[in-house]
Amino acid sequence: MKQTMNKLNSFYFSAFLPLLLVAYSYIEWPFSMVFSVYGFMLLLIKKNSLSPSRGACSFQRVLGLLVVLASFFLYYALAPFFKSPAFYGGVNYAVYIFGLFLIFFEFSALREAFTPIFLIVAASSASLVSLWLKHYFSWCIPYVMSLIVAILNVLGVSATISNPYVIVLHTARGPLHLGFPWGCIGVSSMLIFSIILVVTLFEESASPRTKLLWAVAGVFGMFVVNVIRVVIIFLTDYFYGSDVGAKVHYFIGYVLFLLWLVIFFYVFSKRQVLSERVRLIWQKLRSVVGR
Repeated sequence: MKQTMNKLNSFYFSAFLPLLLVAYSYIEWPFSMVFSVYGFMLLLIKKNSLSPSRGACSFQRVLGLLVVLASFFLYYALAPFFKSPAFYGGVNYAVYIFGLFLIFFEFSALREAFTPIFLIVAASSASLVSLWLKHYFSWCIPYVMSLIVAILNVLGVSATISNPYVIVLHTARGPLHLGFPWGCIGVSSMLIFSIILVVTLFEESASPRTKLLWAVAGVFGMFVVNVIRVVIIFLTDYFYGSDVGAKVHYFIGYVLFLLWLVIFFYVFSKRQVLSERVRLIWQKLRSVVGR
């Protein structure tokens, strides 16, 4: 038992250390390390599942050590194909986790590595998928802009669309022209949220219908959060100027994303209690109407 605990502690300590390197590589873009941290949290959740796993054979440990060492040099393999990849990012960490599993556990334990590795690799690729989607869904940008402008006008902010990709705020200091590129829609954050959602629901025992309904609600909620994000940025630009708006633009997306993530999964964890309360309220309403 003590030997098993020592093995698990060594594994988790080894899995945690590279997160410091990920944080350093993304010090100017902290949102990018969220999925690596979440992947590590998934590993922690799997502690009981990993406890019965036996140790790896000598050949597998050597292979795992080579994979771990290779994970620190992926930058040189990715640099020719991707523009300015981080020296140590999510893909590096996913390969590193794969190597650790080979070092510490028997080969069959790799099934427990699937969801963390899938999460990290898929989320790391979200920006590339977003660029690919841009070619097929850029037509929806004007519709989202119209929604933003309508909300701003309801809030008392005079805003118009000067061309398909520019929103004009008519401030007391004069018109302020703000570009609305593809990234403002928040596709990358919706993709990352969807990936986290898929991984989390994969671990849940709920019915497929329940998972599908909550998945649709979660992604739609993420879209609403992105609309709120843009409105907050534009309101800041309107009342305080573009310099302050640029500062808000830098961090507001991270804050709202994490906030929605916490709210959604908290509500999802309480879904049975909430469902029962809704059912009781509905019964009371029907009894009142029936009278």
